Parts: sequence; structure tokens; C-alpha cells
Amino acid sequence: MGVFRSDLCAGRVALVTGGGTGIGRGIARALGLHGAKVCIASRRAEVLEAAVRDFEADGIDAMWVPCDVRDGAQVEAVIDAILERWERLDIVVNNAAGNFPAPISGLSYNGFKAVVDIDLRGTYNVTKAAFDKALATSGGHVVNISAPFDHMGVAYQAHCAAAKMGVDSLTRTCAVEFGPHGVRVNGIAPGAIGGTEGMARLGSGDERDARCPLGYVGTPDDIANAVLFLCSEAAAYVTGQVLCVDGGSAVDMSQLAR
Repeated sequence: MGVFRSDLCAGRVALVTGGGTGIGRGIARALGLHGAKVCIASRRAEVLEAAVRDFEADGIDAMWVPCDVRDGAQVEAVIDAILERWERLDIVVNNAAGNFPAPISGLSYNGFKAVVDIDLRGTYNVTKAAFDKALATSGGHVVNISAPFDHMGVAYQAHCAAAKMGVDSLTRTCAVEFGPHGVRVNGIAPGAIGGTEGMARLGSGDERDARCPLGYVGTPDDIANAVLFLCSEAAAYVTGQVLCVDGGSAVDMSQLAR
């Protein structure tokens, strides 16, 4: 984590949904270690509480608020709690997601809806509430965690792929609408990231390694570094983009020659 200045995010306040575990926790910790005050939100209070204890042990000013991102009122309550404590909000990372592998023939109507509601509608709810209550007047950054499915058909991922491509479209639309307010909106599409719930559900590291040109599984720090970049002045002219952080998997067609 020594790539960026330790005060890169000093004076800023960040919200990371799904910030108690996996990629979200890595992002929240990285933002905090680089000077941001951090709020994490998800449905599992015990996970959030444990993460904040660890953050505070690292010297990070952090808080947690339980929230189901599908519920607009709960989302607004999170934003209000942040503004009450710190009086500002500068960075929003939409990381909360739901996923499970299932073929379309085995995917119920409610199962499809649940993932779309968490991934896509949840991202919309958080982004809208943050913009209306804070970012529209102060500017800032939104980073949406997506998936590298834009030009691929991925078996057993119809629900997630549809939701995440909606997130990418929302990223571009928000970038256009929010740009005049000084808000940059970008996305990150992670590949195989070790030590995450998604990795455990979707396949072992050995199985995914073979399909990555760089030859290894990524870490939450890889995604956190991308978030830090997009929220820094180094990316001052970057908005409406989705950055693949996947070891080259999304552009690898070498399997066709095997």
C-alpha cells in the first residue's frame, strides 16, 4: 500500500457499501489508511462492527451503519448519519452486491430479482441519495464496483451479468449528469480476487489462475489501489469509465487457440 502518499485522502469522508468483508473492506481500509474518515454499511451489523474495530486499531476514524441498499429510506439514513458526524461526504464506493452461481433453468424469478435489486437498484439508491444530500453541492467521487462481463456470456451468471452491465450504464449516465457539479463517476470491474466470498462461490484460485494472462489471482489491495487512483488528482480528467482490474482475463482470447 505504499504506492500513494499517506495523506492522499486527508480531510475527505468516504462511504463504502459492503465494506465489512472482502473487496469492500480492503477499499475502506485503504481509504482510511490514506487519511479519509470512513463509514461502512451493509446488512450484517456484526461484520461491520468487527471491521470498524480493526480499522480503529489502525488509527482510522471509522463508523458503521447497518443498511439494506435496496431500501431507499435506509440509504438516506446512512447519508444523514455521515453528515451528522462529519458534516461532509466526498467519496462513495458502491460495492454491496449479491451473487450465487445458477443456470438460467435453475434461477428463480425471485433469485434473479434479488441480485438485480442489490447490485443495480442498490447502486442507484446510494448514488442518488449521496448526490442529492451532499455531492451535488460539494463535488466528489463515485466509484461503482462492476464485473468484466460486458462482451462475454458467462454461464451461471445471468443475474449478476445483467445487473452489473446496468451498473456500467448507470456509471456513464451519472458521469454525464453529475459532471457539471464537480462529481466524477467511474467503475471498476474486478477479475478473480482471492480471499473473497465471490471467489469461494465461483471457483478455486487454481481454476481461475489458468485463465488469467498475468498468471495469478488478484487481491483486495489491487482493487483498493484502483479506487485510490480514481479518487485522486491523477485521474482528474477521468469520468464515465469502467476500469478492468482482472489480470487481463477480459481480453484473453488465447483459449481459442488451445
